[in-house]
Amino acid sequence: MTDTDSTVVHWRKRLDSSMLRWQARVETAGADNALPWLYATVLFVVLLLLALARSRMLEAGTGLATVSQSLWLIGEGFKPESSLLDGANYLARQGSMIMYPLALTTKILPTVTTLLVVQSMALAVGVVPLWRLARRVAKLRVGASTAIVFAYGVYSSVHNINLADFHPEVFAVPALLGAVLFGLREKWVRFSLMIVIILASRADLGLAVAGLGILLLVERNRKAGVFTALVGVAWTVTAIFLLQPAYAGGDFPHLGSFAAYGDGHPLDVVAGIITQPFDFLGDLLSQRNFRTMVGLLAPLLFLPVVAPRYLLPVVPLYSLYLVADVTEGTLNEAQQSVPVVAFVFVATVFAIQRTGTVLVERVNVDRRIIWALVFTASVFFVVDSGSSPYEEPWAWGRRDLVDEARLDAADLLPDDAAVRASPRVLPLISERERLFALDTTGPEGEEEAAVDRVDWVVFDVASAPQWDNLTIQQFDLGLGRIGWDRVFESEGVFVYQRGDEAPPTVVASPDS
Repeated sequence: MTDTDSTVVHWRKRLDSSMLRWQARVETAGADNALPWLYATVLFVVLLLLALARSRMLEAGTGLATVSQSLWLIGEGFKPESSLLDGANYLARQGSMIMYPLALTTKILPTVTTLLVVQSMALAVGVVPLWRLARRVAKLRVGASTAIVFAYGVYSSVHNINLADFHPEVFAVPALLGAVLFGLREKWVRFSLMIVIILASRADLGLAVAGLGILLLVERNRKAGVFTALVGVAWTVTAIFLLQPAYAGGDFPHLGSFAAYGDGHPLDVVAGIITQPFDFLGDLLSQRNFRTMVGLLAPLLFLPVVAPRYLLPVVPLYSLYLVADVTEGTLNEAQQSVPVVAFVFVATVFAIQRTGTVLVERVNVDRRIIWALVFTASVFFVVDSGSSPYEEPWAWGRRDLVDEARLDAADLLPDDAAVRASPRVLPLISERERLFALDTTGPEGEEEAAVDRVDWVVFDVASAPQWDNLTIQQFDLGLGRIGWDRVFESEGVFVYQRGDEAPPTVVASPDS
């Protein structure tokens, strides 16, 4: 053996010795209780700073404004019938009953900031049940558990959910992880609480709950498994056939997303899927969906497929998400990854357990697998995450002159005014009954549509990338011709107020 080889062996032994001493210190009960909360706190701070920085740049739009307005309406004692949804009840979309307790918080605290805080908190708290699952059920050592938590903290879908405005189903991420933990440990009171949170977060998550029940059956807990599966199916059926149609005026609101399989009734869609299985599989396994599935599994070394029983519960629900005709885009589709995030990491925990060997009370995992997981998760974070270093998140939060002009424009608007505004302005003025989005996606401006049902219009040039200077001037002059006064102009942000010569606003009655 050469001197170089002897040196390498010497330092490797010293490293192994140091690692063993470090693990001995943190394998205590006190450290095991404290570490997940420490990791969760660090992740919460990171996620919150990113979300607040994006919000400060006024990058949010109609989605956040819609939730904010709906919560404000609930807090004021109204139904959450958002004008940004053309008067439709927000609960018709996903049956998110959790909006009501959330409205109690936003009635006291600033709405937009509170939504971003609780969303980041919900994602970060998911670390705790994930850690407990790894340590107390899978019996992994601290090193492997920390690697899994790190992979969760840099997982692209977690960061994309955090940046995608706000979606109430985010509360299901820690609740699903907690439900698996408490179900496998037979802590039924806590398990039941998690199920309530999941179902209140989004109606179709009942299918994920049903899948969890089947998992409990496979894990030889027959009574709890059957009951959980029945609850999940019953809630899904109730939401699809009764709850959401009741809020949507009698029709299930998402039939259009599955028009390729049937229309008119949810049962038509189910029948269409059953009678057209090859079409369904073709849509499910399209190139775009295949890339999506690879993007979910690759950052975790495809380990979840090693423990398929923990991944299969979410497959039926996520298959429906993949074939649904929805608006494309990383942030637009972020909320669809909520259930799969939880089960992907559950499967990863047990897959890593299977790669290790039992030493006394803990499962010892090869360090090469642990470091490979950390490295791969980091690489895919850089490649796919909305807060990747390539997006320069350290520069977020800076407001330019256009942002200041948007804020000044928002300050001009009376609290009770009916307003139509460009998307980036909407979250700033969302706490009002009558608020509408200004559509500037077409090739030219439509003045009559812009002033319909409102007394104020806020136009942001940045929201109309297809418009040239001539189109902008024509829109400005057109509003003047129909009696509207320009009362503010700065950095491409215009505010118009209905003048004395313009026809008065006509507010439609609830029955019209």
